[in-house]
Amino acid sequence: MSISIVGSVAFDTLHSPEGTKEKILGGSAVYAAIAASYFTFPAVIGVVGEDFHAEKLELLQARNIDILDIQNKSGKTFHWTGSYLEDINSAKTVSTEIGVLGDFHPILNEKNAERKILFLANNDPTAQLEAVLQSNSEWIAMDTMNLWITLKREEVIRVAQKVQFLFINDAELRMLANHYNLIQAAKAVFEEVPSLKYLILKRGEHGASLFTKDDYFTIGAFPLELVKDPTGAGDSFAGSFLGHLADKEITMESLKEALLLGTVTSSFTVEEFGPERLLEISREQIESRKEQLIKYLSV
Repeated sequence: MSISIVGSVAFDTLHSPEGTKEKILGGSAVYAAIAASYFTFPAVIGVVGEDFHAEKLELLQARNIDILDIQNKSGKTFHWTGSYLEDINSAKTVSTEIGVLGDFHPILNEKNAERKILFLANNDPTAQLEAVLQSNSEWIAMDTMNLWITLKREEVIRVAQKVQFLFINDAELRMLANHYNLIQAAKAVFEEVPSLKYLILKRGEHGASLFTKDDYFTIGAFPLELVKDPTGAGDSFAGSFLGHLADKEITMESLKEALLLGTVTSSFTVEEFGPERLLEISREQIESRKEQLIKYLSV
C-alpha cells in the first residue's frame, strides 16, 4: 500500500529565540516522509543539487524511505532561510535560493505511481499537477501555501480538482475562499471543488480540524512547554496523518485517529531544530502522547 510524497528536499537555515542552525536538512517532502515512516513505507519524489551529500539520503534510507525518485541535478539544492525571532508561530522568510527546485519535473517510477496514496507536499502547483498525471493512486492529497494561492490560484484550484484531501492553514483557507469565517470558507472551497472529500485545517498551537461536505471534527493541540522550531510541523502533521491511513480503510473513525496522530507527531517536530527530534522518537512515544491528548480533550 504505502504513500508517495512529492515535494521539496532542501537545506534550511533557521533563526529562533532558541538559537540558529545553518543549512540543516529540510524540505516539505523530507518532514512528511519521516513522519509517515512511523506508520508505513513512504517514497520521496524530489530533486537535490550537487551539494547534497550522500549521508543525508542515507539518513532517509535508514527510515525505510524509498529515495529512488530523488533526482540529482547539476546546481545547488533549494535553500530557505527563515526567522522566528519576531513570532515563534510565524516564519519570516529572510532569503530563498531556489536552486535546482526551480526546474523540478517530478518523475514517478512504476512502483511509486501505484502506491495507495499520493501526497503533493507544498510545492509549485505546476509540478504537483505533473505528478498527478503520472499517478494511479487510489487517493491523492495536496498541501499548498499563501505564495501559490497568491501567484497561481487557478493552478492551485486545478490541482485541487484532482485530489480528495486538501491540507491548509487558517490564513491560506481564508485567502483561497475569500471568507473570513473558517466554516464558511471551508463550505466555499467544497462548492468550488466538488470532487474534494476532506479538508484538513492545520491550526498550529490551536489544534486541527477535519471538514467534510456535511460534517466537522476538531481537536486542540498538544500542550508544550518549549517550542524551538516550528519548521516542518505542518508537513509532519500531513505525513503522519496520511501514513496512518495508508494501510487503513478510510472512515470517519480512521480519519479522527489520523487527526490525533498528526497532531501529536507534529508536536514532537517543534521541540528541536529541523527533523532532529522527529528522527529520534519511537512509535510508542507517539501512541503515548496520543493517549495523553485524548485525556486532555475529554470532559
